[in-house]
Amino acid sequence: MFSLKRLHWFYGTLLMMAFVLLTPFVSHASAICGVVDGVSGTTVSGWAYNSAEPNGTLEVKVVITSQATGQTAAEYTAQADGHRNDLVSKVQGTGNYGFQVSIPWDTFSDGYYRIEAYANGQKLSNTPIHGVGDCSSSLLSLGVFQTTAYCPCNSCSEGWGRHTSTGAVATAHHTIAVDPSVIPYGTKVMINGVVYTAEDRGGGVRGNHIDIFFDTHSESLNYGRRNVEVFLVQ
Repeated sequence: MFSLKRLHWFYGTLLMMAFVLLTPFVSHASAICGVVDGVSGTTVSGWAYNSAEPNGTLEVKVVITSQATGQTAAEYTAQADGHRNDLVSKVQGTGNYGFQVSIPWDTFSDGYYRIEAYANGQKLSNTPIHGVGDCSSSLLSLGVFQTTAYCPCNSCSEGWGRHTSTGAVATAHHTIAVDPSVIPYGTKVMINGVVYTAEDRGGGVRGNHIDIFFDTHSESLNYGRRNVEVFLVQ
């Protein structure tokens, strides 16, 4: 039978071997970096780089996903081998890490689409949102906000009813209360697929907090408090 000391030595050796074996794989995965720069007309561009193989070329997979349904609308591949002067000083290597993909947006249904890119299975930074047809405005992620709800009742609006701090009449599916130092009045943002306009300011709304206007108190109670990604409609 093993003594307690030998058992400790045995398991310690196993852990050390596992660490040594796994380290190359972890390092290889973390060596991938890159960015989806955005959309210009029908072109999605960006760059991808492997610091472990700076003279190599990565294949990039671009995935287009419908914001409304969450379904993948299309997938494209491209070689990240285009020369970019800005990358010569940004990363070590040749600077030949740029990629471009042409997207036939006129074949897509009207709506907003999320653009993600992957290299060696690792997601590249930045996720642009592109609008097609009636939703031709572009979206820019503002990050995750805490969202709450209010209505015209005295409990929620303290006697203001549908009056807002900008003078607009609060309307469901349209009005939100914001911190103007974070989201200026008049700004349009998309929350859970609905485009709202910043028209009000709540007493408890500070920083990354948005209060969404509903017609009834029961609707505001049902909404509760949620952390969601908010997109600027440009």
